[in-house]
Amino acid sequence: MKQTKEILTQLEAAYANIDYYHLIVNKIENNVSINPDISIESCKSLIEGISKFIWRQLDAGYDGVKIDKMDLPDIFKKFVIVFSSRCDFIETDFIRRSSSLIQTISEIRNKRGDISHGKLAPKGTVSDTHFSNLVMHMTDGLVYYLLNCFSRIEIQTELQFEDNPGFNAWLDEENKFGTLSYSKALFDQDIEAYKQELLSYLDLLETDKENEQTT
Repeated sequence: MKQTKEILTQLEAAYANIDYYHLIVNKIENNVSINPDISIESCKSLIEGISKFIWRQLDAGYDGVKIDKMDLPDIFKKFVIVFSSRCDFIETDFIRRSSSLIQTISEIRNKRGDISHGKLAPKGTVSDTHFSNLVMHMTDGLVYYLLNCFSRIEIQTELQFEDNPGFNAWLDEENKFGTLSYSKALFDQDIEAYKQELLSYLDLLETDKENEQTT
């Protein structure tokens, strides 16, 4: 999955957490021959993860808890709507029609997946290497195209320091800076680092919320 790995590496400078998806790419490649269904299942996970990642960057109203309860085909359809509203040059009709492919991959994963849906051994149906290779290459092309289009969007969100008082207080508490405000200094001197810290903080809050709902 050369294309996907290259675009992920390019985006790491702006989005530190995106390197996580290299783990899924490696799982796809490492299992494509020896465990075809694990590779296909990982393709489904990569498409879903990248769709959510881009959606979250483009939509201030992104609701992770709600979206995580949706099936991948529905996630992808709604994601394409958000994406196309912010990206004039994306081939919207073609990508929208890709939802049929996404549906098929999801159905195969549900029937044959070895990880998320444990199967009684021996499984009734096992994908062969040629098919897992096909799914891998199609996934590589789709994910690369989505990330490439995303990288060309100039996001115009005007972030104000006063927008996130809770985060600012937390950041100051975590980084003692004498009598000065660490969060304000970071905002003024390195806005991109401030944004990355904010995204990490929001991820932490979302994880805590999900943990509370499962206990």
